[in-house]
Amino acid sequence: MRRAAFRPSLAVRLLMLAAAYAPLLLLLAILDSFQQPVVRWAMAAVCVAGVGFTVLFIFVVIPRRNATPEQVYEAKPREGEALRFFATYVVPFFVSETAPPTHRWALAVYLVLIAALYLRNDLYFANPLLALLGFRVFELTRRDRGMVLVLSRAWHLAPGQVIDLVLLGGWIAVQRPTRRITREAA
Repeated sequence: MRRAAFRPSLAVRLLMLAAAYAPLLLLLAILDSFQQPVVRWAMAAVCVAGVGFTVLFIFVVIPRRNATPEQVYEAKPREGEALRFFATYVVPFFVSETAPPTHRWALAVYLVLIAALYLRNDLYFANPLLALLGFRVFELTRRDRGMVLVLSRAWHLAPGQVIDLVLLGGWIAVQRPTRRITREAA
């Protein structure tokens, strides 16, 4: 029997984190910010792997998972999540280009700490790549007044609407797309 709820493995969460940091990693690699060829190519590789794996996870793995129907009691968009996460590394990025090498390595330590918080607190929803792929974050209130954050490609979630959710762990879920019925299948 397959479980409806699951928490992605550490490897999955690391690759989603890499995708969240992809814009920064790409910029740092292009600008050769650490002036180390190995570091430069490692950042580029992590960027590509994170983006590729996140797209695969969202569009191939999630649709195949068991979903739980959930009736929307209330849904509020939380549009600023990806921008807030993006800001945690954009501001330090601009500082890094004018800073001496020791400050750049301090930035790397800062980014590792942010990454640890991202992984520890399951902040999948604060991912700029998912926003670029058309996902919105909704704070969904259930009938029992429980709350779940939903990643959805829908523009609006209406009260009373029933949606299929794939739980990513605890209080974060992805709305599984509805399957289209083709003429051949009908």
